[in-house]
Amino acid sequence: MSERRELPSSVRYGPLGSVGTIYELPNGRRCVVTFANRGSDVLIPIRNDRGELWIGHLLRDDVEPANFDDWEREWVPAELLRPVGELK
Repeated sequence: MSERRELPSSVRYGPLGSVGTIYELPNGRRCVVTFANRGSDVLIPIRNDRGELWIGHLLRDDVEPANFDDWEREWVPAELLRPVGELK
């Protein structure tokens, strides 16, 4: 079993402190970062071993998909995310 190192919970433009923050990728697509509690009372961003964040793409007009299976997700480097707003 390998030891999991803690990665900073931040992106170039500010902290990943809100599950409702909308981010924009360089290609113009908007997304939210996926958070989980992983056995604790604190939500933290989900990262892979390379430090990339697990994000979910928003639909047109920053709408969240209605069902879990409808989300389009991918791993992205944190430095590509630029905060642009909050979910309504």
